[in-house]
Amino acid sequence: MFNFYLQNKSYENANAQAIECNLQELNDLVIVDRKQDDSFLKHDSIWETNTLEGVFSDVVFSKLEDKQLSNIVLPKMFHAIDSIDFEINSFEEFDKVYKGYNAFYGIHFDNINQARCIIDKISHSQFRQNNLWEVTPASFWERKEILFCNLIFCPSVEDDIKLIGGTYLSQIIVKLKELDRYIANYWKAGNFNFGDVNSKAALNISPESKKTMDQKRYRDQRIFSLPDGRKECFELHIKTGNLRFHFFPENGMLYIGYIGKHLDTDKFN
Repeated sequence: MFNFYLQNKSYENANAQAIECNLQELNDLVIVDRKQDDSFLKHDSIWETNTLEGVFSDVVFSKLEDKQLSNIVLPKMFHAIDSIDFEINSFEEFDKVYKGYNAFYGIHFDNINQARCIIDKISHSQFRQNNLWEVTPASFWERKEILFCNLIFCPSVEDDIKLIGGTYLSQIIVKLKELDRYIANYWKAGNFNFGDVNSKAALNISPESKKTMDQKRYRDQRIFSLPDGRKECFELHIKTGNLRFHFFPENGMLYIGYIGKHLDTDKFN
């Protein structure tokens, strides 16, 4: 979860024009382009904050040039921002109460960690990117759609990641990123060609041997359920160290069915 708190103090040295621009950007973040894991917070004392041109509430609702912004847009935006029952003045206070990635939103920030101070959509995006890939086995499953837009993870993979733990997680992410990149750049539809993947990406993909697939006990180990409930054989796999990634390509979509130790084969069991 990414938590963004409107810091009262950051508006004290701001004029109406700066506040208007800042809140226009905030409205896009809160209403227009809100991310699923973004949480926006405020304390109601923000309305009494003294700015360069008067109390914050007076500036917002009577001194901005864009009257539609003041009268229609911003009331809806502030309603969509959660009010909390205590004011936050430092990151130490913030981090004690809220888990995840915490940042202040506002205009002027002095003598605090600037990397955690958001002033517009650009700094918001940069903050998310800087922290998004700090993945743990627990957060991997929550973020999978955000991190890997072109991969679909079958239900069984959630337990695979928990079982593997953090030891190989960075190695797993590197391979998944490479596979995701290949799909985005080279495969939209048609037959999936693992040889083409191997030539264009830093991946080692192969099918199983005929001897392995002809034996039911080995084939059954590679049967996984898709998110829609169908069962398919995930024969294609990525080899990397002690791990194997079994996947199933279909109609321009690639399903990850298994990430874990080497499954049994005719030669390995």
